Amino acid sequence: MVAWRFASSSLLSAIVVTSCGTTSGQFSSNDGMTKVREAKNGADYVELLVQLRTGTHLPEINDAQFVDELDLEKYGKFILAKVAANLAKQFAQKLLVQDGVLGVEPNRVVSVPLPKLRSPLLGFDHEKSRLDDPLYGKQWYLSRIGADKAWQNTKGADVMVAIVDTGVDYRHPDLDDNMVGPGYSYVNNKPDAIDEFGHGTHVAGIVGAIQGNGEGVSGVAPRVKILPVAVLGPTGSGSLFNIAKGIKHAADYGMQNKVHVVVNLSLGGAATADSISYTTGWYATGKGALLVAAAGNSNSAVGTPARWDKYYMAVSASDEKNEKASFSNFGPEISVSAPGVNILNTTPTYDVPLNKLGYSKYYAALQGTSMACPVVAGTCALVWSIHPEWNWQQVRMQVEKTAKDLGKTGKDDIYGYGLVQAGAAVAAR
Repeated sequence: MVAWRFASSSLLSAIVVTSCGTTSGQFSSNDGMTKVREAKNGADYVELLVQLRTGTHLPEINDAQFVDELDLEKYGKFILAKVAANLAKQFAQKLLVQDGVLGVEPNRVVSVPLPKLRSPLLGFDHEKSRLDDPLYGKQWYLSRIGADKAWQNTKGADVMVAIVDTGVDYRHPDLDDNMVGPGYSYVNNKPDAIDEFGHGTHVAGIVGAIQGNGEGVSGVAPRVKILPVAVLGPTGSGSLFNIAKGIKHAADYGMQNKVHVVVNLSLGGAATADSISYTTGWYATGKGALLVAAAGNSNSAVGTPARWDKYYMAVSASDEKNEKASFSNFGPEISVSAPGVNILNTTPTYDVPLNKLGYSKYYAALQGTSMACPVVAGTCALVWSIHPEWNWQQVRMQVEKTAKDLGKTGKDDIYGYGLVQAGAAVAAR
């Protein structure tokens, strides 16, 4: 097991994680951690993650409340603690001398990486979507990756993609038949992952919108099954702890139901070390899941969790000219690139905060590595569908080796192995 022992000095230089931006600062009430204000006394509390070696039990510590835990079996355990902000340093110091405590870190806030809206806005009315996938012609990215060629062999049946995001509008007419159910929300702690922001529905459609149903669009893998897991709330943000719980949920679902699972993570934080994303990636891949994560939209280093490239496929975004999208993050962690500009797909059929940003209901075009990521996740599902005997490493390797080389010859920091090619990935042996 990797020993993540964060000394108090490291803890004090916590990095803020919001909208894939980074700001360094002191460990205080302004350090980007999940914060709670107690109504009864107005005191600020912060949430900390305590990493434990397997079999370790924490003693009671004054001024701290242990509110939840994430058990990753042989890979260790994380305890979510709520501590008064002015006592956080003392709490960490007390814990770090306990046997079996591997580290203490902030439960950072992570957001969906949405860059600014392009102009003009591409939005589409549901009432204009009554022909056979009538908006397919506007999905330029599908032919760019050779999806039509891949569909001659498979459309992703018998593979599941977990959308770990803001939830999914599972009643959307272009998604409903591909849903495995309402999923689970770690935001509201109930078995209903309805989308309360709008982002997750768009991501889900890119992966697996139904094809040939007389509705608007098609997904990359139009016969895949979609599992919605809500870890980000109505503001499009959530904590590392909830994201880790969502990843575990998806990996466990696949293991229990004996189905191959691709986990799509169109979310991210700063390029900083966080043990919970690393360890959860270790756990999930150990259960056989393939993890695909957005690189981020700050035109800087790859953010977490994508930066842990041993376990996560980090996806950068390209534009209509096969050039780097201006916002896309980059670095040696990049696995492949995929189209991430002017990506038309599903949005919730009801009012959500995304509409207030200028995007329409039912269908809209968004941009970001959030959109590039599900293009790759869908491609992975197509490959796994035609090669059910493969493990996640073999699927990943196939997608990487069949990518179209862009930029510098060979793997580079902008495109990784190149632009994902679904047709070639499915056809190659």
